Amino acid sequence: GECHSSVIGGFQAYRQLGRVAVRPITAVSPLPTMHEDICHMAETKRVTMIILPFHKRWNVDHHQDGGDGNVPENVGHGWRLVNQRVLKNAPCSVAILVDRGLGSIEGQISNLDGSNVVERVCVIFFGGPDDREALELGGRMAEHPAVKVTVIRFLVRETLRSNAVTLRPAPSKCKEKNYAFLTINVDPEKEKELDEGALEDFKSRWKEMVEYKEKEPNNIIEETLSIGQSQDFDLIVVGRGRLPSAEVAQLAERQAEHPELGPIGDVLASSVNHIIPSILVVQQHTKAHVEEITVSKIASESSLSINGDTNV
Repeated sequence: GECHSSVIGGFQAYRQLGRVAVRPITAVSPLPTMHEDICHMAETKRVTMIILPFHKRWNVDHHQDGGDGNVPENVGHGWRLVNQRVLKNAPCSVAILVDRGLGSIEGQISNLDGSNVVERVCVIFFGGPDDREALELGGRMAEHPAVKVTVIRFLVRETLRSNAVTLRPAPSKCKEKNYAFLTINVDPEKEKELDEGALEDFKSRWKEMVEYKEKEPNNIIEETLSIGQSQDFDLIVVGRGRLPSAEVAQLAERQAEHPELGPIGDVLASSVNHIIPSILVVQQHTKAHVEEITVSKIASESSLSINGDTNV
């Protein structure tokens, strides 16, 4: 279709300019087994990341015809199931693109000489493996001369450091409205070390090419929405947050609209929050098979965990 042709056309233009190697392949697959074909191709080609389109899409020309860009088109529940199955079974990292438009392909190609910054990317970092993968991807984007990357790190407030939470499993009938976190024991101090190491490495490698900010907001939803509703960025990159920080874990009590995007991605993908940029939600590949469990309730305890009693 038209969307497929425009994507292929964009990649072909990048290839002609020597930006990236492209091998477009068209495959026909039924929706119920499409995830198997995607995962098989990824494993065969040894890819490091699969990027999937979100099952809702926005009219990128809505400003020109007076339409409401906050009303997305749902391309079907079957496509949503494909994404959910790939997230669960992929042999590599996965990203889901909520595409609200990054400008016309013609406009992007005309500026690929690097003389102008044509794309403004924001990476929101809370911590955890998915956020570290999002940070790494942001670094790759920063290599392009026509991309300006800003990293915003959200710091955990002291009140949450001393009042950690426990996540309660959600009833089976509520799973479609609740977020899923990993059932894996983790050392919070080790995770903190990994986060700090990833940030220090990122800043040392890209310090001349990126902008780095830190925030300690009272309300992370309001602050996240403020970033998304501004006109400062064309793309926001976030982790899916399956091993959440204490602040992100607090969002488990929210009723999820798109739980497969995680708490932060869900807030930014909502059609009622008047978000302007496109959103890329990143999930880091877990080498060991680890189950996910949906959660809904929060209780104050001495550690961040999912009761039965598994730390996250």
